[in-house]
This record gives sequence, C-alpha cells and structure tokens, in this order.
Amino acid sequence: MRISQILDILPAPLEWMVLFNLDTMHQITAAETVRAMYHLPADLDLTPYSHVVLTNLGRFLAEDTGTDLVEPIAGQRLPQATSETCLAQRFAEQLALFEVDIADCVGLGQIDCHNPVLLHIVVEHGVGQAQAVFDQAPSTQHYELLQAVGVKFLGGTQQENYYLAKFQNRLPVHIHAGILSHFSRTGHCNLFFLQHGKIDLPLEMGLLQATQSRLQWGHQRSAAALAKLAQSACRQVMPMLCQPPLPDRPFLYGDLVPLGFVLRGLNVALNVAAPPPQPPVPETAITAAAATLQTYLLEHQQEHLWAFHQGRLLTATDSALVLQGMAAATIVPSLEALEAFASPEGGYVPQLWASERQGQHMAVDDSCRHWCQPDYATTALVSALKQQAGQSTDALQNYLSQGMENRSGLYFANPYLVDWVLAQAIQTDPSAEPLRQQLGAEVRASMNADYSFGQYDVAFSTALAIATLQTLGDRSRTVLAAQLRLLDFIEPDGRWPLATPFYSSLRLDQDQSQRELVQQRVMNVFGTQSIPGHPAQQQIRSIAGVGETQYHGISLYLDIHRMISTAVATMALAEPGLSEPEPLEPIYSAAKAVVHPRYQCRTHCDYIAQFALPPYLHSERQAPVHSGVITQDTALKLAL
Repeated sequence: MRISQILDILPAPLEWMVLFNLDTMHQITAAETVRAMYHLPADLDLTPYSHVVLTNLGRFLAEDTGTDLVEPIAGQRLPQATSETCLAQRFAEQLALFEVDIADCVGLGQIDCHNPVLLHIVVEHGVGQAQAVFDQAPSTQHYELLQAVGVKFLGGTQQENYYLAKFQNRLPVHIHAGILSHFSRTGHCNLFFLQHGKIDLPLEMGLLQATQSRLQWGHQRSAAALAKLAQSACRQVMPMLCQPPLPDRPFLYGDLVPLGFVLRGLNVALNVAAPPPQPPVPETAITAAAATLQTYLLEHQQEHLWAFHQGRLLTATDSALVLQGMAAATIVPSLEALEAFASPEGGYVPQLWASERQGQHMAVDDSCRHWCQPDYATTALVSALKQQAGQSTDALQNYLSQGMENRSGLYFANPYLVDWVLAQAIQTDPSAEPLRQQLGAEVRASMNADYSFGQYDVAFSTALAIATLQTLGDRSRTVLAAQLRLLDFIEPDGRWPLATPFYSSLRLDQDQSQRELVQQRVMNVFGTQSIPGHPAQQQIRSIAGVGETQYHGISLYLDIHRMISTAVATMALAEPGLSEPEPLEPIYSAAKAVVHPRYQCRTHCDYIAQFALPPYLHSERQAPVHSGVITQDTALKLAL
C-alpha cells in the first residue's frame, strides 16, 4: 500500500501518527528486531504487510496488496475515513511540501499548544535523511546528546511561515540504542518532533540513559577485545610496524611498549564498577589477561627496565611507557633504575649514549645527536610514575612548567599523547593548577565541530583528548559529547582504528637529503606506499625554525594490531562524563575557539616537522662526537 493511501484511511482526529516502510527496515535489521521495535507479536509474519503504522490509538499494519489497516493482535480492521475526515485532508498544507510516497518514514501530529508538525525521512544505505516542518529553528539545547541515538541536526531554512529542519539518522545506531533499552523509550522520538525539536527534561533524561547504556556497551566491547589482544601477545610476538622514509621498506619492530598501554587499559576496566545494561565481560577474562600480561612483561625486563623491542636497547622512554600499567608497589625498583637517565639540566634523557655502541649505550653521531638531551614527554612519564609511587616530584615540576608552551616529545607523533602524559604528571600537584587550567583549555579549544579531536588519527586523538580531560578532573557535558563521538569509531571486533603513536627522526647530510627527497617524491607520485589505511606522507622534511636548513628522515611506528588505540579508547570510555539533568555549561563552540596550531596539522609528519622536533634542535647540549658514520636503518635498529 502506498503512503498516500494510508493517510487517506487514517481518521483526522488522531493526535499523532508515524509509519515505517517494512521492506526498508528489513534491509537494516533482522525481522525479530523489527517486531520488537514496534512491539508486535514475536511470531507475527510480516510478509503480507508494507508498513507499520503507529498512532496514539494503537498500532496497525498496512496490507501490501490490500486496502486495509489491520490491528496486529486482534486482527481487526480500521474503519476507513472519508475524504473529508481523513488525516491527509487535515495535514494537506504540510503534505504538499513533500512527495510522501517516496518516503521510508512519515510522521504527522499536533499536541498541546504546538502547531502541526510533519516528519519526512528517506533512507539510503542505512542513513535516514530527515526533514521536519517546525514553527521556528530549534534552540539545539542538549542536541549533543542526540548522538546517543544516532541523530545529528544538520541545520535548516526559514520559509514564509515555517522552518524546515534537517536531520540525519544513522539507523543501525538508532536501533542499537533501542535494543539496549529494550525499546522502552520509543515514544521519545515522537515527542521530540511533536515538540518541534525541543528537548525538555524527560527527553534529556532519556537521552542520558541512552548515552550511559551505549558508553557502557562500548567500554565492555573494547575491554573484551583488549583482553584477547593481551592473551595473544603473550603467546606470539605482535610488534608494531616501522615505516621509514622511502625507498626503505617497512619492518616489524616494537613488541613491548604497546603492552604497557594494554595492561593499563585492562586494569582500568577492572576498576569500572558501574552496573552494565547487559551481561559484562566476565571479570575472570580481564583479570586473567591482566595477570598473564603483567607476568609476561616482568619476565622481559632487564635491570628493572625495558626496551622498545625484546633484546634491544633499554631506554627511559620505553620503560616508563611499559610501567604505566604496573601497580605502585611494582614500579619502585624501576624508578630507582630510571635515575640513571636523570639529567643535571633537569628532566630525563630518553636513552644513554656513547661514542661507540657499548652495553646499554647507543652509538651517537650527527644523525641522532638531537636524541641526546632531556625529553619533555619522557620527563612527564617519569614524574607521573613517581607520584603514583608516592615520591616527590618537586624538582620536575619546574622543568614541566618551563617547557609547557613548546611541549612535545622526541618520539611522540601525536600532540594529544604528549598532553595525556603531561596531565598525569601535573594531576595532583597543588602548585600546578595554572598548568592544569591551561592544558585543559587548550585541549577543549581544539575540539572539532562534531565533538572529535585532531585532524589525523582522529579516533586515537579523540580518545587521548578525553583521557586528558578526565585526568584533569573534567566531567563536563563536553567530555560526554566527545565520548559519544568516540563510539562512532569502534570496529566490529571491538578494536579501534589503526594509529601511529610514535616516530623517530635522523638528520640527513645535505647530499643524502637532496637525493632521497627527490626519490621519495617520485615514489609517492607513483603510489608505492602499500600499507592499508596509512596514506603516503612526505617523510623527509626540512625542520621549521632551525637556523641552518636541516633535513630529517622521519620513521613512523604504526599500531597495526590496534593495541594502543584500543587500550586508550577503553580508558576513555570507562567513566562517563557528567550526566545530571540540571543546567550545564554549553557545549564548547569549536568555531569560536582559538586553536593552537599544533592541533591543526593534517599529518603526522606535518606535526613532527613543525612542532615536535624543533624544540630539540635548538639545544646547546653537545653529545660526544662519534667518528664513524651509521646508516639510517642501522641507527633505527640500534637506538630504539
């Protein structure tokens, strides 16, 4: 039956009506879910029907080949209205604005003191493009919560005597939110439109409940995936992938550091006490994975420290990243060992060096001399660990404060990763309140208009930004909105998208840099980059702000097993933001914010060349000169 025929049958006095094309719904979800959505009998055969019609008088099914509306339980047929007393006549003015028979969903109604409203939705590839006739533009208060049910407001236009509002509805998300609530709030969708897009207190509370359910679901899925990754990594080596500049080929490298993130994520998941909306991941699975992983990591330590990869150079940066997942009592001996990396200048150097490779000292030459100085990110990591162990960090706070404006890391390829470790370092220090406020304000200002963060590795950047704000004590609606946006990135297996957390760089001599720069550009043009999901970047760069022109080859380290990205997302979803119904601060307007340019870089290498590396190329510290020459590939394998 066509929609126009259904509207001719329905009586005009109805308070509201909304109908759905059953063929469209069957393309999106299973038949049993369709029946549950509309509270139809579980054994009802929907084949003979074209539409389900919900009204304030009950629900009906439109015959596919007939001319009647049938009540699904008693089987009674709705008496047909006359042309003068039908719903189509009553809403003729609104219906004239649309071609109703092409719609997959149509809603009509009028309640209380509101004027009539019409909703028209066309579904393509599971996404509903909705238009609604309102009196005026909605206030959009609490609209950030619409993400919980897959709805997004797209703006609208003011016509002569009405406002045409546009929305997008991702129906799989919308249906999933209904499943989590056992379809107990389906009437809220009608009320939203009948109230001309106003979210009042009851609707806000319903959206907050939907938000809590979806966040808990996402956290559980992510934690379960993390537990599987942990067990797999203890059975087989699962390293990261190093992508050096072309023409060098990628190689697997970095199997220990990602596990520090995984262990921390598992421990956070174990501490989540909120009751789930569905059976949680069995605690024994997460507990067992955390215990197995901690044992594995302790077995691979040397002198209470760790390397980036088994059997390689022990470093302060890698040890601190592994230790972030350990309990306070476990990390004390390692903190003592880390003092070997303390610099008289303040801060901690990432690794030890000498003129030749010996023991746990890397060989240094002009290509890697900039590694031989205190590292801001490493120092923040050590400071956070000291606080966790109850040790004083007074001497480090001044170093962190002085480096705040140009904060970066010698090996951190994402500005939000630096922010996150800094937030941990200044989390509890009473004197660091100005730094906490500045950091929180800068991170919040960088939020995109869709509540995500960053211009590359957006899922990872968003998770890190959320974790940073949470560490700083931010439980605002802004964080809640960002958590909902983060859920959009979860993959079917519960993991999160590939990210590139780390980099390393080597200075090239002028002849080498010019030769390799030309070669890389040629190869990029012809598309020799072969890593799925990782677009080619210009990895040989002249570094901004350096007195003399320096060219550096940048190697990127890809989290190909999604261990780090999944761990950080698990932490970011563990604690929902503020959910009380009283008025909260308005959602931050990214369009009006002054965003620090470090957050606006489009690629890892843009950020590294413009912000991460320059602070380390102005140092007056001179490392011992090494008379030999080491190649880029050799330096990577020896030094990290």
